[in-house]
Amino acid sequence: MTRSTPIAPPAAPLTDGTVALRPRRESDVEAIAAASHDPEIRRWLDDEPMDAPARRDYVARGEEIWRSGKAAPLVIADAVTDEPVGSINLQFRSDAVATVAYGVFPHCRGRGAALRVVRLLARWALSELALEQVILEADEANTASIRVAEKCGFQRAGTRTEPPGDGGGRTVVIFALPEPAAD
Repeated sequence: MTRSTPIAPPAAPLTDGTVALRPRRESDVEAIAAASHDPEIRRWLDDEPMDAPARRDYVARGEEIWRSGKAAPLVIADAVTDEPVGSINLQFRSDAVATVAYGVFPHCRGRGAALRVVRLLARWALSELALEQVILEADEANTASIRVAEKCGFQRAGTRTEPPGDGGGRTVVIFALPEPAAD
């Protein structure tokens, strides 16, 4: 189930002065496409690398996704230069719950950008979109994403084992913000 109503991107970029989250632009396409081939991003995310048709309709697809209410795709940008440094997506499971997924470009890793943007997006999702919960899922071997989840205040909510596929099976750690309700 996805969100039942369309959503609008933030009126102004979400920013902390170092990074900003904003809608996709044509000027972002080549950088995002190049990053979609990065082995580290490919290792953790299920998205296919962008081919020529995907590059052509990148911005239009983003706009349609917002209108559909299925997700909130945003570009991670440097707050000073506005250059794209990654992407982040909030995918709605319902009107109350969404999952966050992100990727930071190789040359921008290790500077705290992921931590900053996950905090910004979660704060916006819980306050402005009135979500009850934001979920972050990370492969148990992805220690960087696990650290981001923990530093952002997400609480471990469980694990899920995915069956063997092309790359073999894996265990996914599920985090939730705010803390999941006790059964």
